[in-house]
Amino acid sequence: MSDQPVLIVGAGLSGLSIAYELQKLQVPYQVLEVSDHTGGVMKSIRENGFELDAGANTIAASPELLQYFTELGLDKEILQASAASKNRFLVRRHQLHAVSPHPFKIMASPYLSRGSKWRLFTERFRKPATVAGEETVSDFVTRRFNKEIAEYVFDPVLSGIYAGNPDLMSVAEVLPALPRWEREYGSVTKGLMKDKGAMGGRKIISFKGGNQLLTNRLHQLLTTPVRFNCNVTGITAANGGYIVSAVENGVSESYTASKVVLTTPAYSTAETITHLDAATAALLNNIHYPRMGVLHLGFDAAALPQPLEGFGFLVPNAENMHFLGAICNSAIFPDKAPAGKILFTVFLGGARQESLFDQMPPETLQQQVVSEVRSLLHLSAPPVMQRFSTWNKAIPQLNIGHVKLRNAVKDFEKKYPGIHISGNYLQGVAIPALLQHAAALAASLKKN
Repeated sequence: MSDQPVLIVGAGLSGLSIAYELQKLQVPYQVLEVSDHTGGVMKSIRENGFELDAGANTIAASPELLQYFTELGLDKEILQASAASKNRFLVRRHQLHAVSPHPFKIMASPYLSRGSKWRLFTERFRKPATVAGEETVSDFVTRRFNKEIAEYVFDPVLSGIYAGNPDLMSVAEVLPALPRWEREYGSVTKGLMKDKGAMGGRKIISFKGGNQLLTNRLHQLLTTPVRFNCNVTGITAANGGYIVSAVENGVSESYTASKVVLTTPAYSTAETITHLDAATAALLNNIHYPRMGVLHLGFDAAALPQPLEGFGFLVPNAENMHFLGAICNSAIFPDKAPAGKILFTVFLGGARQESLFDQMPPETLQQQVVSEVRSLLHLSAPPVMQRFSTWNKAIPQLNIGHVKLRNAVKDFEKKYPGIHISGNYLQGVAIPALLQHAAALAASLKKN
């Protein structure tokens, strides 16, 4: 079985990038995809001259990643973010407040109360605590700072990245630098001052036509055709390797391999391995993927009394609005909207607000969000373009207990050498992290 190609289950960004890296190393591979297309959640749409992304809207690119895109032949398709993208806003009392991620610059903003600013300033003098077990983001931030900073700074930030609930999310998983700084320097703010590179250094980019161009290009570069409409139903160990069972275009199939890479969402991977390890499958099934909506809104530029010169804005849950935040795509990348138009991508649902989809019909929810956005930005006219996309299972939540899953996956891979479990719930939701992992895993597969 050692001569068999590496079987890669899933043709999203993870699966395609792993296949591409194996191809560069001249390692045979075969990609199996349950749907009739590649790309997974990377979905780009063009409507009435607007370029829309229902998945990732931006990519934080290091010089190494930009070189990777050049290797793919995408360098001429890259859009560099405008200088305005450095400006970020948070909502409080129905107003936009310009804020900086730097803890001391926020001291000059009216966004936080005097008491919170004092807690922020004096955090460096607060003794570190020894905490047994995992801490949630809310518990950690409230302990080091206070509840207001947890609710009005960290809550919206995590909504913007994970659409998550900081009352449940593990700080060690989603903001690992914070507990590390407390351990190493005795203070989060001290650590931030010493580790200034953590605050940025990457360019914000997108691609002409949308970020699906990335997965499309990876697919184009693969010399081994992807097998579409191929639903993997299970794996069994046999003769020192594995038999992968599948239903391909309605016909039962089986593949033999010594190496299998599972890049599907956690709940799909759970179904695949349940006969090998029911306990690990159960942990995978426990990962919550909340429902989300992506509402694209195009307006006449004249409807906005004052241009929003910034990346976008985030809404704390405590503000009781019906959306999590919005990206001002046309401010970051002017080419994303036709001349004289502006484009916003508004995010709904997530771990805190997915119940809204059951409480309100989709049309009513959209109307409510449009009303809130217009009121917040003082838009004088309704949208000239509106498109709504939904994800029933969106971003995996890295909640308390996730370390148990990580350990179970490691033990599973030791017990079943040759099977590798991969995906954004293990490597991180950011595109650069997935691409970096793809190169490392491919090198490991070639070596072993």
